[in-house]
Amino acid sequence: MGWIISWIISWAMIGWLLLPHGGAGAEPENSVHAWAISEKMQGVAASMVQTATHPDRPHVTAPDLPTEDDRSTQSNTAQSQAQSQAQSQAEFRSEMPPDIQRILQRGKLIVALLHQDNPPFFMTDATGELFGLDAEVARSIAEQLGVAVEFNRSAQTFDQVVRTVYRLEADLAISKLSRTLSRAKAVRFTQPYVTMRQGLLVNRLQIAQQANGREIPDVIRHLKGKIGVIQGSSYVGFTQKKFPQAEIVEFPSWAAAVAAVIRGEVVATYRDELEVKKIVLSQPDAALQFQTIALTDTEDSIAIALPWDSQHLLAFVNQSLEIMQTHHTASSLLQAYSENWQGK
Repeated sequence: MGWIISWIISWAMIGWLLLPHGGAGAEPENSVHAWAISEKMQGVAASMVQTATHPDRPHVTAPDLPTEDDRSTQSNTAQSQAQSQAQSQAEFRSEMPPDIQRILQRGKLIVALLHQDNPPFFMTDATGELFGLDAEVARSIAEQLGVAVEFNRSAQTFDQVVRTVYRLEADLAISKLSRTLSRAKAVRFTQPYVTMRQGLLVNRLQIAQQANGREIPDVIRHLKGKIGVIQGSSYVGFTQKKFPQAEIVEFPSWAAAVAAVIRGEVVATYRDELEVKKIVLSQPDAALQFQTIALTDTEDSIAIALPWDSQHLLAFVNQSLEIMQTHHTASSLLQAYSENWQGK
């Protein structure tokens, strides 16, 4: 092995000596050229040594470094590919967001609504025509989209209204829906268009028995016994959270729950302050049997539900609500629709 290395070094030196060398006035290119040849010879020597020392290893040549021209070509190619991709995406991009485009192509906005009238939010007149706050909001949104409106009233409970939207059987649900976290797992909600407090309609005799000399606010904070709510409504969850010691009794309708309070079958019914106030105003004779209590530390936000993936439609509806300037309270609704809810 030693003689091979000596032979290679000797030839490298001879090659260097054979090159012309000038004095002080010699051209610098000669020395540079000699140095380059010497480096090449040393590289050859190193390669031969590696091959001789490790004959089983393949000879690997270092890749050439990219030049400025190479880098410029690569950059131009990347830009061309990006422009081509953007052009391709633009060609296949729909004219409108999918959640809005399907409504425009269909020519109508489908709105989920509870089957039972709920004045002043939605109710029917003598001809069967829907009117009320929710009906007005639905028609206004449809008008801004430039389509007709169709109401899907197949849902028997408020939770079923939410599921109608989740199953894409309706584009929106405008049905006096309370925004709750459990519902928000399946659908999206707009900003509230009505904000109310929650309220209790309590049986005077039963609440007096529970008080036993205590103040009524203290009795309400630790309310026990049976509390009536509408089946499949947000107030099932509200009652569990607000009155953990109470027993929840679900009724098919608000009227059935109110009748149970009057008969003393439940100590109270739980709903928003609007419905509680309506009972007092529409049934003044029954006021001797029950008492109304508004819970000032609570809030019931009413909003529109949409499919969880309808992001553009959500933004459109929120902006529509802002344009309509629709934000009511229980008092403003009672005043605006006083002729429609009385006696219902």
